Amino acid sequence: MGTQTVYDAVVVGSGASGGVAAYALASKGLEVLCLEAGPMIEPHRDFHTHKYPFKWPYRGYGKPGKYGKLPQGMEWKINEWTENLYTVPQDDPYALAPGAKFTWTRLRAVGGRTLVWGRESGRFGPLDFKPRSLQDGFGQDWPITYEELAPYYDKVEALIGVAGGGEDVYNSPANKNILPAFRPRCGEWLIKKGAAKLGIKTVAFPLAVLSKPYDNRLACHYCGACNFGCDTASRFSTLEVLFPKLQKMNNFTLRTNAVAHRVLLDASTGKARGVSFVDTTNKLEYEAYGKTVVLGASMVESIRILFNSRTREFPQGLGNSSGTLGRYLMEHVAFNDVEGFFPQLAGRPSTNDDGPGANSLYIPRYNYGRKNDKFLRGYRFTFYTGCGMGPGPGSHLPGFGSAYKKRIKELYPAAVSIGGYGEGLPFDWNYVEIDPGGLTDRYRIPQVRFHTNAEYDHSFAMRDEMYGQMEEILKASGAEVLPYEKRNPYPLGSVTHEAGGARMGDDPKTSVLDRWNCCHDIKNLLVVDAACFTSHPEKSVTLTIMALALRASEHLAEEIRLGEA
Repeated sequence: MGTQTVYDAVVVGSGASGGVAAYALASKGLEVLCLEAGPMIEPHRDFHTHKYPFKWPYRGYGKPGKYGKLPQGMEWKINEWTENLYTVPQDDPYALAPGAKFTWTRLRAVGGRTLVWGRESGRFGPLDFKPRSLQDGFGQDWPITYEELAPYYDKVEALIGVAGGGEDVYNSPANKNILPAFRPRCGEWLIKKGAAKLGIKTVAFPLAVLSKPYDNRLACHYCGACNFGCDTASRFSTLEVLFPKLQKMNNFTLRTNAVAHRVLLDASTGKARGVSFVDTTNKLEYEAYGKTVVLGASMVESIRILFNSRTREFPQGLGNSSGTLGRYLMEHVAFNDVEGFFPQLAGRPSTNDDGPGANSLYIPRYNYGRKNDKFLRGYRFTFYTGCGMGPGPGSHLPGFGSAYKKRIKELYPAAVSIGGYGEGLPFDWNYVEIDPGGLTDRYRIPQVRFHTNAEYDHSFAMRDEMYGQMEEILKASGAEVLPYEKRNPYPLGSVTHEAGGARMGDDPKTSVLDRWNCCHDIKNLLVVDAACFTSHPEKSVTLTIMALALRASEHLAEEIRLGEA
């Protein structure tokens, strides 16, 4: 089934990449259709940010067995607050090759994963875009520089509202369009002083949360429940910030409950001509037509669409003449936090330390110029301290009864934990493909199989150094470190920062996309989500995803205006 309308652009996805692309294209006057796999969300109905654990039947954890065995890194995401948002893996499984691990977090709704993201909004630095030539000779350089992307970082920050991050440090550039930073908690000041003793700099954490009213949005009121959504649009999501603007535009159309299946090709021109999708309400297949197609469905989904779009001319999937589609998947090196408590804060009265739902300070990567024979690149640290909703140190303390409760109450305001993310490296043996066993999703669309492993020499060596540094920082800050177990690096996807698989590059023989996010093989087909990443530094990915999507979309709009798309 099809419609006769031919849009200037069909955008797949409504989150950080698809939502920004749709907004950028529609703002330039183009006729835009946005396909979103899930429904429209009503924050006051669908978010449960102010509901305490004891208000839920199972204290927020959900009925035992309801979600099945969740992969590592997803057990803290899917719960009674969020089960209406996320896709539960047992309800729509994906395949893993023998020995492989991957945590695929899917949230199908308008806004995508911006509904629940961590809001970290640091920029990549100049060295991050040229890791091969400027750092250590490994991997590939991006086809663009920091200087080329910087104006789009500026625009995105002004669009979404970023608090803090106004200081250049090491290879972490300052955010330019910023709001006042959030005030650090007491324990954060102690860590800042302790890190300074070691010559390590601690700076304000850039967060896409409003520290004061901005763009007709309310300032954060410190409920601390950002991972469950936001009732007041105080933290950025495309649902609450971009789509209200888009829906006022006559040249924008949103179709919800539309799961993109494949990109349609014009056999006579070799160009993309639209998208085939399944309507989840009736499970019928439809077609949407466009002069250009922009994939911003999230890394795995965009790769899956390209593979499922194979034709006689492209038997290995669209954009895959290089053979690199689905390969070089990356994720941060991550593992459990090191926890402790500040004796000087023990026993003080409890205070509201929830803040903006994240730490106000952080430690950016600082090991530039230091050679390590066991791992490449570096890492950064974040920390959590003070009173917040949850058991505090209770899960790590021995005992029971009144003495146990007294000890929890004493240490609750003194608790501290420090964790970090390290750079994930691109390897061709970390890849995804369409499942050769014929697995399909609930809409009979061929599903993916992952061949991924996060446990290799680089990640273990980086982990060991990070554990040592975290302990040293805590002790220098006056904290007592609680016993902990060194755990293996978490699987790819577990911290929801997965990237790669359709990387950008100047050489069509080694990359899928060009410097403008266009497929080398099909110039009117773009991929603007994290699949385009060439490297994966220790910084969070979302701000860079949005900046790349904005850059690619503004360039596409100009190409269409000139009749060159």
